[in-house]
Amino acid sequence: MSANENLASAKRFLKTLEEFDIEALKSLFTEDAEQSELPNQLKAQGDHRKIDQLAADFERSRHILRKQRYQITNELASDDRVMLEFIWEGELAIAIGKLSPGDIMRSHSVVCMDFKGGLIHRQRNYDCFEAF
Repeated sequence: MSANENLASAKRFLKTLEEFDIEALKSLFTEDAEQSELPNQLKAQGDHRKIDQLAADFERSRHILRKQRYQITNELASDDRVMLEFIWEGELAIAIGKLSPGDIMRSHSVVCMDFKGGLIHRQRNYDCFEAF
């Protein structure tokens, strides 16, 4: 796949997250895909997941968030690698820290994706949450 096609798939990935579309999400990854989340306020030790665990965690997010939005602020695609910089906003369905249901949690983030055959094979997330 071309860099532009991979970039379109990366953007589709963010859209599936916004729509909480688990089947569409799973269809964007290779069967042996791995995702790493670097340490942040929610996961002090970070996380490393295979696609099944990523899908299960995504399914749980439906009970934590009423909705979420991704605003891409920068993008870069080269061969089989895509990097997106974005602002994530999630409207909470539950209380987290000082935030109440209905409050907006915000993160300034970068996701780096390595593609294989047009599908996400490796993904690294760098999430910098605003204080909550």
